[in-house]
Amino acid sequence: MYDIVIKSGLVVDGTGRPAFPADVGIIGDRIAAVGKLDAPARRVLDAEGCAVSPGFIDVHSHTDELVMANPTCESKVTQGVTTEVSGNCGDSAAPRGGHQNLEESASWLADYGIELNWSSMSEFLHRLDQTPMSINFITLVGHGIVRSAAIGYEDRKPTERELAEMCRLVDQSMAAGAFGLSTGLIYPPSCYAQTEELIELCRVVARYGGIYATHMRNEGHALLEAVDEAVRIGREAGVGVQISHHKACGKKSWGKVKESLAAIDEARSQGMDVWADQYPYIATATGLGTVLPKWAHDGGTSALLERLGDPGDRSKLREQLLTDTSCGWIGDFGGWDSIVVTSVRQEKNRFCEGLNIVEISESLGKHPVDAVMDLVLEERGSVGMMHFVINEDDVVTVMRHPAVIIGSDATARATTGPLSKGKTHPRSYGTFARVFGKYVREEGVLTLEDAVAKMTGRTARRLSLKDRGILAEGYFADVAVFDPKTIADKATFAEPHRTASGVRYVLVNGSIVIDEGHLVAPGDSGPGRVLRRGMS
Repeated sequence: MYDIVIKSGLVVDGTGRPAFPADVGIIGDRIAAVGKLDAPARRVLDAEGCAVSPGFIDVHSHTDELVMANPTCESKVTQGVTTEVSGNCGDSAAPRGGHQNLEESASWLADYGIELNWSSMSEFLHRLDQTPMSINFITLVGHGIVRSAAIGYEDRKPTERELAEMCRLVDQSMAAGAFGLSTGLIYPPSCYAQTEELIELCRVVARYGGIYATHMRNEGHALLEAVDEAVRIGREAGVGVQISHHKACGKKSWGKVKESLAAIDEARSQGMDVWADQYPYIATATGLGTVLPKWAHDGGTSALLERLGDPGDRSKLREQLLTDTSCGWIGDFGGWDSIVVTSVRQEKNRFCEGLNIVEISESLGKHPVDAVMDLVLEERGSVGMMHFVINEDDVVTVMRHPAVIIGSDATARATTGPLSKGKTHPRSYGTFARVFGKYVREEGVLTLEDAVAKMTGRTARRLSLKDRGILAEGYFADVAVFDPKTIADKATFAEPHRTASGVRYVLVNGSIVIDEGHLVAPGDSGPGRVLRRGMS
């Protein structure tokens, strides 16, 4: 007897091969059979008219510690996501300590009811082992976290002792089960690292068979140089490379993705393990502080706020933001009306959420540059933004590339509670459903089989995941059942907290977490697991 049989569906198994009609039998946490099944089952799920695929793996997420506040990971599982890969863009939940501003971290985590009571990666993952999650959890170790622990936020090269400490923290995190090292090379303190520092740390990662995932130094005018650096790091360290959320930002750079993808192809033709991931939207999302030049962040948040409050430094910042196109994206960033504020912490600034910088500046009677600096100062750096700088043709070009897989670049959100606040990017709720609805069904950019493979089998292979990402006998029963004719993203930039439609069932390790379209609470011991590198 099976525990669950998914009956009469169209199996899209994650390999990219043509879909085929079959039943799927599950016993415990594994797929026991795929075919025409007549044996009885404790529960039969009707998949008539639906695709039955492996659960989706979000290769680029930022849920991190917030899985403790949102263990159902509602915005993700309602799309069919069964595994989150966190720790991206240089920012992971661990390791903590050293020169880090732990008080600042503890403060924002407290907003979500989370107590910061771990330091090492091992301690963090052990705490997640005790969390009743509805989703599997993977993490990378963030270079920014490692550097801030060893050095702080200073703009300088590490000493030999500091570099050795960074290597030790990376080694410790990899031994605990991290899947690789990530960088966010536009964010402090990662932006202060030279290439040689990253190569040295990646050599540690290579010993464990991990990957190097990078938010590169530039995704606009210097996109090709940034890809070259990523490839160099992979080549010299002997590590696989994952280029995060690949795109070209700013009108002058639109179309460059053809050259950047060609550079990836060239590296792969030389035997290198280079991939990229993508979210299917024309807006980025990050912190508003990134519009300020990196020298302003030297020393961390407290130093940034001092500079914003100092008349001399503020004048220097203002002049640079108004005139200095060498800052990178300032001269070709689409104008202040292309930046929309998504989140603030203070109630008095709540009106800013959902407005662009021009609208905010007009309501305050200030120049946009002054409005930005004042907002960052008042909110102590905690201001989220979306930036509309991506070309739709580039989205399609990147999506079609065989070495590109799908990642949301988003935190798992919820429709109620603290994680329902703000005008978050709709990718939190819509990434995977949008690929199927817009780019498979409506526009034919991908076939159904190719889209599923970019979310499952290829991603699992990229991460060296054991027994996941393929719908086949013996694999873990992470399964998504969805209607290809109706699956769609419902979240918009104006109304982002709206769950996707068309997903009928989702199973994680053989347990149902979406049942006939409805979210199932994880109970005392949720089916989700912490997945450690080298282990199932």
